[in-house]
Amino acid sequence: MRLSTLCAGMLSLLLMGASCTVVAHDVPPSVAMLDIGRKAIDVELQLQLSELGAALALPLASIPGTAIPQYGPRIEQYVRDRFQIRSRDGRAYALSIESLGMRRTGSVNWTGNDWLIVHARLQAPEGASTEVFAFDYSVIVQRVLSHQALIYVRRDIRNGLLGDNPLLIGTIGFGNTHLDVDGSSGSWSQGFARLFSLGMHHIAEGTDHLLFLLVLLLPAPLIAAGGRWGTGKSAAAGVWAIARIVTGFTLGHSLTLALASAGWLPVGSRPIEVLIAVSIIVSSIHAWRPLFAGREIWVASTFGLVHGLAFAATLAGLSFDGWTLVLSLVGFNLGIESMQLLVIAAILPPLILLSPTRWYTPVRMAGATFAAVCSLGWIAERAFQAPNPLEPLTSWLAAPPAWFVASVCVASAVSIALLLYLPLPFPDEEISVDQKVQ
Repeated sequence: MRLSTLCAGMLSLLLMGASCTVVAHDVPPSVAMLDIGRKAIDVELQLQLSELGAALALPLASIPGTAIPQYGPRIEQYVRDRFQIRSRDGRAYALSIESLGMRRTGSVNWTGNDWLIVHARLQAPEGASTEVFAFDYSVIVQRVLSHQALIYVRRDIRNGLLGDNPLLIGTIGFGNTHLDVDGSSGSWSQGFARLFSLGMHHIAEGTDHLLFLLVLLLPAPLIAAGGRWGTGKSAAAGVWAIARIVTGFTLGHSLTLALASAGWLPVGSRPIEVLIAVSIIVSSIHAWRPLFAGREIWVASTFGLVHGLAFAATLAGLSFDGWTLVLSLVGFNLGIESMQLLVIAAILPPLILLSPTRWYTPVRMAGATFAAVCSLGWIAERAFQAPNPLEPLTSWLAAPPAWFVASVCVASAVSIALLLYLPLPFPDEEISVDQKVQ
């Protein structure tokens, strides 16, 4: 009897243990994201609320909506007392808590999904470099012995980290609250090259941005009169018109890119993406029939403002000091402009060569129609979440095969040779459409 009772008890304990194992949830670690600038380090601390409450002996997990209003100052002081960065020579960075916020996740495997987000800035001492520093951190881990904190470098221009792929540099736990960070292997020149490359890559894959500009350029070598496009503009005048359009677009998107990256304007969102598609339709209609002949530079500048907000999404969240932010913007924007100019340089010679011929009208109309159809697909996708039937084609254009790029380059080279060495049917003075009809 006793043996059977003992066996039954052991079986019950085993079943209880199995049940606990099935319903057990993981305790998520804290996360520290470092954005390393030239003179300051911005840190985002992601603290699981129930773990923070256990460390502070406060019921934070039960009051996520009012935790900050009730205990914000106490939490700030706790973070100040448990977190510090020191320079190579031991001097402490000046720590300021920028903000406290809440974030909720939806993981079914965690004990809790409410997080306290702390944004802090640590200013380096005078003359100290942010390349090498000591990271001391005992938030939560000092009192919750099983807790861990993962330390990431999210952004560090010198080492090519721009936020898209944070680098885990260490784990902190009880008895191990110190981390030495050494990023001296990077350089500002390497970071600039990385941003330049990112800008080139971004515009090369931005089929919608390039399509807007290229379609706006289609009628640039032509003269508008009587609601029609006609030949008669000299090659030099055509090149000048194209240069003005490109300059206007560049100024527009550069302005909003800078303002949005600095946090003064909202970055790319669904309405912005829809407006970009609309800009392509407007430029396509203009390529069919003159809408704003002679005022293309203003249209390019205006829509360039919209396109710049989309560009800024790549640099969103940069909270660097001013010098680092300027370097990021210059490198990224120069990359955009370089790729943009390369594409235009490849397309421009054939446009100029064909513009005075009878073949240019079908080329212009076909190009404008293709762009309009693509923009309608993007509008359906971005505004109404409808499938875009042209997605395979636009994706192909974003990364065309080598043979296509080589063909465009060969056509451009041949066009340049013909423009240089063959007499073209351009008159000495521009002739209007009406004069040609007479």
